[in-house]
This record gives sequence, C-alpha cells and structure tokens, in this order.
Amino acid sequence: MNMTPEHIKQLGTIMGIWAHPDDETFMMAGLMAAAAQNGQNVVCVTATKGEAGSQDPLRWPLTELAGIRSLELVEALQILGVKHHHWMSYPDGGCTKVPDDQAVAQLEPLIARHQPDTIITFPPDGLTGHEDHKAVSRWATKVAAKSAKPVAIYYGVVTQEMYNSHFKEMDSKMNIFFNIAQPRLYQANTCDLLFTLPPDIAQKKHRALEIMPSQYATMFQLFPERFLQDAFATEAFVSASKPG
Repeated sequence: MNMTPEHIKQLGTIMGIWAHPDDETFMMAGLMAAAAQNGQNVVCVTATKGEAGSQDPLRWPLTELAGIRSLELVEALQILGVKHHHWMSYPDGGCTKVPDDQAVAQLEPLIARHQPDTIITFPPDGLTGHEDHKAVSRWATKVAAKSAKPVAIYYGVVTQEMYNSHFKEMDSKMNIFFNIAQPRLYQANTCDLLFTLPPDIAQKKHRALEIMPSQYATMFQLFPERFLQDAFATEAFVSASKPG
C-alpha cells in the first residue's frame, strides 16, 4: 500500500523496536512524525545506547559516546514529535548474548503499558547483517506473537528503487550496509506499507538525521541536501507474515 498520513491512522498505536539510537530515524522517522502529527500514540524502544559506534573516536570518544548518542536521540524524537521512549540498556554489540526469553520478558510490560496495534523493527537478517539487529528482530517478533492483543508486525526494508537511485552510491562511499555487500531488496509494489514522505515530513526527517552528527556528519559532508532528502523520502515495510 502506498500510504498517505490518513492511511497511517489505520496503524493505530505504533511501537518501533530497534537496536541503536538512529536506527529508528533512518528507518521510520517519517512514519513516526506523520503518526505523531495525526495524534497517534508513538513509542520507540532502543536496545542499546550505541556506545561502540563512533565514526570519529577523536571527535566522539567511545567513553562518551553513550551519552552523546542518548542526547542525539532525545533531540531527534523531539523533532519527530515522539513522546514515549524506553531504553533496554543492553551493551552495544552484545545483544546476541542476551537470552531471547530475557529480552522478551523486558518488552512485555511495555507492550502491556502501551498496547501497540503495530510493531516495526528490523527484518530477520538485520538489514545490514548486524547481529544486534537480528537479535532485536527476534525479540520484537516473539513479543508480538505473545501479546494478548493482536499486533501487526512489519519489518523495515529497502526497495530496489531506493537502492538503485541513492543507497547504492551512499554505500559505495560510506559502507552503510557494512556487514554485507547489499541488503535484500524488494520491489516497491510488493511492500505492504510504502510511505512517500510529504515535504513537511521529509524536512522533519532530514532535521532529525542532522541532529545526530556522531552517526551522520560524514553523510552530510559527502552528499548535498537535495540528494539526502530524496534518498530518505520513501520508507518501506513488509509484513512479518509475508512468506520468505
């Protein structure tokens, strides 16, 4: 479905479950901003504080990175209008060491509290192959299956069109899909949710990415603003129930 902000109302209360601060902004900032603008309840859950992910340890020392990225996320969510955020407080790079049952048990009270109608997370392959991403995808899928209230779960993906037009070039210069040669690609017309961001929402996403320099300063140096706005102007998701 090619969605409008009106269609997004049908997703009800939306919960994103992600591994690191900025995952949510890269993958679903537009969807969150549009839902928040609609007056929907939007919740973000982050498994780690991303303390191992410095692009420049001199500018962003690893010893300070958790605090830096935490503040960046707070500011990004404010821009997007997201009022509810929860940390799981696991170590960056250590999610695979957390038993799935333990993580699911930590998520269950958040599900009971916020009663999401829709959960969005990484696909099972983690999109980039990152082991933290894969773990979080498992946790989100398992907790959705255990929910007493039916919850629709969707995985954030990259379309062939998005990759060919922008992400391939970005990956060649920045290695954004760092663990793999390229992500699994989907045809746009096979995605269950496809959101082409309206200009005001696209601008909010651009500002939210900009407010995270520890992760995106290089990107903003390498690519012009128009290119980046176009690159992030589409968000794509497939249902967890889709075969394969």
